[in-house]
Amino acid sequence: MAFVGHGATALGSVEAERDGSGIHVVTLVGEIDISNADTLGRALDRFVDDANGWVVIDLAGLEFMDSSGIAMLLRAVGHAGSVEIRNASSVVRRIIECTGLTDILRIT
Repeated sequence: MAFVGHGATALGSVEAERDGSGIHVVTLVGEIDISNADTLGRALDRFVDDANGWVVIDLAGLEFMDSSGIAMLLRAVGHAGSVEIRNASSVVRRIIECTGLTDILRIT
């Protein structure tokens, strides 16, 4: 797990595990903005690089994400090749949909 944030910065973490079928599931928790996106993104990249082509990103615990978070998710697609977004809140889902990136950031 990578945990980032203190003081005036956003608090966020990245955790990874394999589900029962062996699929890499990366969980983003807290907030992602310009203050922590680079650090969280590097942690996400490490987890995604180990996924061998397909990763699920679970956003159930993500409370806030700005455009820095979108860039971080797009970079994950570049590393993994295929990314499935699960459990996005209505706010995060709307951010992804408004960017027109639902073909790349597939929300299930």
